[in-house]
Amino acid sequence: PFSAASARRRPGGDTAADAAAMWVLGCPLAAVVALFLGAAAGQEILEEDGVLVLDDKNFEGAIKANPFILVEFYAPWCGHCKQFAPEYAAAAQVLKRSTPPIPLAKVDATAQYRLAEEHGVRGYPTIRLFIDGKDQEYTGGRTEQSIVTWVTKKTGPPIVPLPDVAAAEAFDKDNKMGVVAYFPDASTSRAALEAAARSHEDIMFACTSSAAVADRYGLQGAGVKMFFPHDEKSAAYEGDLQSAEGIERFAKAYRHPLVTPFNGETAPELFGDGRTILFLFRDNNDEGKAAERELRKAAEAVGRRLLISISGSSEPMDQRLMDYVSVEPQELPTVRLVASPMASMVKYRLEAGAVTEANILEFVKSYETGRLQPHMKSEEPPASQPGPVIQVVGSTFESIVMDPTKDVLVGFYAPWCGHCKKLEPVYREVAKRVENIPTLTIAKIDATQNDVDGVDIEGFPTIKLWRADKKDDPLDYDGERDVDAFLAWLEEKATHAFRKTEL
Repeated sequence: PFSAASARRRPGGDTAADAAAMWVLGCPLAAVVALFLGAAAGQEILEEDGVLVLDDKNFEGAIKANPFILVEFYAPWCGHCKQFAPEYAAAAQVLKRSTPPIPLAKVDATAQYRLAEEHGVRGYPTIRLFIDGKDQEYTGGRTEQSIVTWVTKKTGPPIVPLPDVAAAEAFDKDNKMGVVAYFPDASTSRAALEAAARSHEDIMFACTSSAAVADRYGLQGAGVKMFFPHDEKSAAYEGDLQSAEGIERFAKAYRHPLVTPFNGETAPELFGDGRTILFLFRDNNDEGKAAERELRKAAEAVGRRLLISISGSSEPMDQRLMDYVSVEPQELPTVRLVASPMASMVKYRLEAGAVTEANILEFVKSYETGRLQPHMKSEEPPASQPGPVIQVVGSTFESIVMDPTKDVLVGFYAPWCGHCKKLEPVYREVAKRVENIPTLTIAKIDATQNDVDGVDIEGFPTIKLWRADKKDDPLDYDGERDVDAFLAWLEEKATHAFRKTEL
């Protein structure tokens, strides 16, 4: 995952304003190339696929020499890093042509462990944007377009001016997706457009007052148009040109194709969008292909009211999603609706027979008119409870956890989660230490096999305490994961008092 580090400031060096001034004054191209790609403090910086290769000898020099520089900390064995590498390299080539050029760099964090530790690297890839030596977390996507757009917006104005057709051609070349506004009257307020532009980190916005540029985009009068590489290829905004919210919703609606494949690249975009997601889970067999054809026909009728995505079942990401939204392999092909994907995540299952266009459309209609009941999954209750940790399932959650006479600590886990496995002996020891306290229960639940109404689980393990006197307000455990820390926290938070020293 992308992770953040505390910001730091380098002493001295050029500022972003200095760099911009150099360009205004006409700095020779050779000098610019030498500045960005040349030697730093006597250390030559090598390139791989257009990406600077940094180590502990040239890192500080590169940061000092470049007012703007994006740095990836990676591990050679990391699958996410390998998948990300070609997109990062492609973005490097585009950003080299920007004005001023913005270099992209990489650091092998497994070899340059001092640099990795200094910059708070805890996962791969970790990416930082340095502006005048001060770094910030990269929060964009993992595609060439996303990287270019995010960096461009962070280092320049939110809207690109298009004074002539040549500028428009360059804009189109550098951006596979973009929003273009035409205001014939140059004095027209651009505040709403700027606000919408700032809300989208991976979509470039541009504006023109040139009739020739407007004609290139098919804009006959004041208006906004979006172009993109999928489906219709372009769409015209029909709302209020001074409504930031309207323009923002318009760009968001066309950001994704009508049907988006689910994978490691699209997963954060789908769940981060906020709209309800309709998922088709299918195998790559005749039945699965037929279901996909039916879904694509239904997608045209649904339009962009929902996000629609297709997932397989064989890849690890597919299997994690199946666990997350309660899908069993034997159900395929099957359809799920996931509402509030970044909050309470309410799930609905298509119950009506085969996956057909008609059944999907009726399913969506029932959801939109409030006639669907959420799909709640539960394992069978265990035949016995050997303890000391009590096993909870979906159907027993109410009777065990919501018991008003007891404080109940619940660990939500996934069988495949390495952190959960590491925590298990500690959690068991905590339960063993308090098993003689009748008012305190230590429990666990497999969150991939059991749903709990109103409980939002965003990662594993998640540990929550339902206090005896405040069952409607569970507390999240965020302390250290050792026995003493758990016991001290429970001693402080539990409704029914006990002393850790007496256990």
